[in-house]
Amino acid sequence: MWTQSDPGRPAKLTRDAVVACAVDLADREGLDAVSVRRVAAELAARPMSLYSFFKRKDDLVDLMVDRVLGEMLMPGALPEDWRVALKAVLHRQIEVGRRHMWVMGVFGARAPIGPNAARHADQSLQAVAGLGLPPQRTLRLLRAVDTYLWGFVTLGAQEFATRQRDSLTEEEWKATTDAYFADLVATGDLPRLAEAGRPGLLRGGIEEWIANFDEGLDWLLDGFAASL
Repeated sequence: MWTQSDPGRPAKLTRDAVVACAVDLADREGLDAVSVRRVAAELAARPMSLYSFFKRKDDLVDLMVDRVLGEMLMPGALPEDWRVALKAVLHRQIEVGRRHMWVMGVFGARAPIGPNAARHADQSLQAVAGLGLPPQRTLRLLRAVDTYLWGFVTLGAQEFATRQRDSLTEEEWKATTDAYFADLVATGDLPRLAEAGRPGLLRGGIEEWIANFDEGLDWLLDGFAASL
């Protein structure tokens, strides 16, 4: 042992490092791949050492969600126009959510109330502060927008989960589902769906998806603006 170099002390394990590793693992392999033992193996640590940061896997998932919510915060000042600001906040959520598709299925199963969730709520309130509405009315607007957003992205996440389950690239998914849809409507039994085309059953590409989201959001905000 005297001829071996001193490797030095291993880097101290931190909660941030554990959560970052768990998020990266979920991004690569899905949330089901995340376990305390697997994360510990990725960090070359003992599983029991991770329990100094949380009591159970559910706690780890809450920490993962809050970390992603931190990424969803808009950097810098928001635009002054409330609609532009709100749309920017929502687009940021979609952009970050696409990097962490597993998070879409988590929001409906738990209440995010961590520090970054609080910062995100504050930023959303700031986006519409220029309206000068009473707090209760402001919160109802943001609840309606959040419900629309997460309903929309959940549908997109369902297709991603199917692709991931079958190990298909987006191109392979599109090719196979295009062929499936063509066979489905070829019988003539589904005339309205045939007229609507593939988007009547399946999500299109990301550009089309964002355009559909923005149009629906405009309908929602137009209705709210008309009520002022």
